[in-house]
Amino acid sequence: MSDFEAAGSLFSFDEEADAYTAVVNGVEFLCDDVEEGYDEEARRMAELYPEKLPEILDFLIPQMQPIYGALDRAALPEQLGPPTIHLDTFQIQYLSQSLDEHILEFEYTGDFEEFSYFNIDG
Repeated sequence: MSDFEAAGSLFSFDEEADAYTAVVNGVEFLCDDVEEGYDEEARRMAELYPEKLPEILDFLIPQMQPIYGALDRAALPEQLGPPTIHLDTFQIQYLSQSLDEHILEFEYTGDFEEFSYFNIDG
């Protein structure tokens, strides 16, 4: 445990995930090592996520329709479930989405300014 973590970081080590995790406003964050500024970044990203969700859906729906068919935009946030944001790799994953058993993931830049590389894993 680093001095930063001992000083009251939001993050704690999760042995199952083999990563440091934090949950802020229902958004889970993961990182390999807790870097200075990650607490503030997690708080900021958790606050931004609901605001940027329409743009995230604008990106996801065209990527998902060839696989899942017509999607109900209003129902999709609930179907996706809570996001898991990897601060080290700039990825957002939906680990418990209810459309099927796969993990949905994509990359983001900055404060959710752009999205790319949609992938279905599992």
